[in-house]
Amino acid sequence: MRRPLFNFYLCRMNRILIMLAWIYIPWSTACSQVSYLNRPDLLEKVERCLSHTYDFSFEEARSIQSELAAETPENPAPDFLKALIVYWENFPLQPSDKASEQFIDLMDRSLELAKNYSNNSETYIEGVFYDLFGRAFKAMFWADNGKSAKVLPDLGTMYRQTKEGMDLKDQFVEFYFSTGLYNYYIEAYPEAHPAYKPLVSFMHKGDRELGLEQLNYAINHTVFLKVEAIQFMSLIQLNYENDLNSAAIYAQRLVRDYPGNTDFQGLLINILLHQHRFNRVKELLSDRVNRNDNYSEMIRTLANAFMDEREPGKESLAGAGYRHTIELAETFGPIADVYQAIGYMGLSRLYQRRGLRRESESYARKASHLTHYSFILEEHAADSR
Repeated sequence: MRRPLFNFYLCRMNRILIMLAWIYIPWSTACSQVSYLNRPDLLEKVERCLSHTYDFSFEEARSIQSELAAETPENPAPDFLKALIVYWENFPLQPSDKASEQFIDLMDRSLELAKNYSNNSETYIEGVFYDLFGRAFKAMFWADNGKSAKVLPDLGTMYRQTKEGMDLKDQFVEFYFSTGLYNYYIEAYPEAHPAYKPLVSFMHKGDRELGLEQLNYAINHTVFLKVEAIQFMSLIQLNYENDLNSAAIYAQRLVRDYPGNTDFQGLLINILLHQHRFNRVKELLSDRVNRNDNYSEMIRTLANAFMDEREPGKESLAGAGYRHTIELAETFGPIADVYQAIGYMGLSRLYQRRGLRRESESYARKASHLTHYSFILEEHAADSR
């Protein structure tokens, strides 16, 4: 009798344990899924981590990222932040770089954790956010490196989540960035490239002016995406609004807040060169662009060539500088196309002054294949009148 009785109690105990486990697992998962939305202490650490990352202070950024990883190991934020550290520490990150695998793996890990958050009603909004922007940052990486085909599998998901973010933006302010970006580009891009109008005709309508307002709101209120919003606003002013002065204001803010960032320095210098504000360029070259990497050398070489071009008797020096800029830019691939384009336009102007029209037009065509920025391409027309 004892054996059957023992088995009976064992079976009952197993059922109780299974029931307890069924109750405990969701409860423990929910507890481990810490939300950042109502945690100013965590958001303050995110802001400091990102500030150090964009300023190329990577040791400090890693220290804060490690604290967040220890405090919230199940949240997608620590892997998301670590991926950005890898990206900027190896800027310009190229697919052939070993670090690119780490960047992609970290973003993918963040996406996996985002799925868990999306399955929980209390953390659903954060799950959508990390899923959308994990994919978005990977997409920007591939697009910047001329690998747009790599982006295609994520486009449908990103489109759906962007539309969803329009309804979630007042619950999580970070969605003002994606909403503003969509509202602007879905209208501005087809206007600049009419061939795409049929493609976007069936998509959610945008509002160009509202998009700019929302991006400015993102600049002033977001944590995760503030820097991206500032940079995109500068690029929008350059590429679509043709407003160098406004573009310079946003770029100056980036350089002021993140003086160690070589990419932001290059953006501002390129704008200032085309405004012919050469004294300010010289200040930046002496105070900021003092790193020894090839990307910084490319920026310095281009700036000096551009200014030499305007100095009587320095045309030969300018030509050599433009050629060296092009050589350096080629090693970085599509992400440095704008530097190649400015170099080719510089050579085009130099050849035109010498009366060599065929060579001048050849270099101008090369520039037009590398950029659509009118402020670069029209510098040729301004100097040839």
